[in-house]
Amino acid sequence: MEPIPQFRSDLYQGTARYYDRYRVPYPAILIDDLATRASLSGTGRLLDLACGPGRVTFALSEHFADVLAVDQEEESVSYAKALAAERGAAHINWRTGRAEDVDVAGHFELVTVGDAFHRLDRRRIAALAAQWLQPAGHIALLWTSMPWQGPAPWQKAAMEWVVHWMQVTGSIENIPPDLAETLNEAPHPTVLASAGLTVIGTYEFMTPHIWTLETLAGFAHSTSVLSRSALGDHVEAFERDLRDRLLAAQPDANFEEAVSFTYDLAVKP
Repeated sequence: MEPIPQFRSDLYQGTARYYDRYRVPYPAILIDDLATRASLSGTGRLLDLACGPGRVTFALSEHFADVLAVDQEEESVSYAKALAAERGAAHINWRTGRAEDVDVAGHFELVTVGDAFHRLDRRRIAALAAQWLQPAGHIALLWTSMPWQGPAPWQKAAMEWVVHWMQVTGSIENIPPDLAETLNEAPHPTVLASAGLTVIGTYEFMTPHIWTLETLAGFAHSTSVLSRSALGDHVEAFERDLRDRLLAAQPDANFEEAVSFTYDLAVKP
């Protein structure tokens, strides 16, 4: 069996407000598609793992009568609780803890993990999902592309910027060196199938989005490798370098991207 890549537990410290403000929301077309394919009843239960400040939780919450959202970062959970109070989402229960340690009674109609399955003990989570799900219940792994993944001149410049500052700060070490090999050896659908879940498919939705220098910097600060905490005293130089590199590559500042949103879906037989 492949090794489990080990991530530090504090990598998202200080990122909650950036994650909430600068990550592009999951499009309604994806949420509607997932609700249809998973046959959501509107009266079931949702378990959102590694929920962060609730990006997946809030997007799906209206399709459920009861929601449990879990994240190991107390800051993210507190931030999400405050948002839920503002939005009147009293049916969402927030819990601080590791996804692998969740202990709940009853069954769920849907289990979700947004942009984080690779950070978890995937085989344990898949096996637990098989227990947590009601018969014909589903698990969905949601993903979003990074803005610097693409062929446009500004994206190439942004990728060079990202790599440079990960090397300067040493935050490249926040990514386990065996992660890519592990994911290649056992892709997510393979892990889900090994737990007895039936993989249905992968579904992608493209959404046009225009970035600014501010929102690109904000997005970077929402990540585990370019957060303000990871950058330390380099924040101002980091943001100045972003401006210089991107405007040199794209003087009109037209940082347009087709953001890719995907989800893998599996069902409990």
